[in-house]
Amino acid sequence: MSEPAIPIAVVGAHLSGQPLNHQLLERAGALLRTCRSAADYRLFALANTTPPKPALVRAPGYEGPGIEVEIWSLAPAAFGDFVASIPPPMTIGTIVLEDGAACKGFLCEPCALEGAREITEYLGWRAYLNR
Repeated sequence: MSEPAIPIAVVGAHLSGQPLNHQLLERAGALLRTCRSAADYRLFALANTTPPKPALVRAPGYEGPGIEVEIWSLAPAAFGDFVASIPPPMTIGTIVLEDGAACKGFLCEPCALEGAREITEYLGWRAYLNR
């Protein structure tokens, strides 16, 4: 019997069509859905990253619009391999979604916000890139 897949929320360079999406596809990742985070998340464009990356940060008490995320599914071994490959300042933590469900997903170390531009108003990374 195979182990159940693990959902992971992505917000930036791993989104469909973005430069790092291949890292999910190479691990047989499957796109489950697109949705939004809960209202208490803010999004920032990090300075000096290649490829460009956003930072999703939870801000308790903040009442924003929610940020667009894609939920992907990875087998447990692929999830572990993927998470092990993520360089700082990116981290994997728990993201609460607009429907109250929670899943693992990309967050960012607060120290990386120095010099970052807040882009929450764009509602997501793709909209920011297409501005």
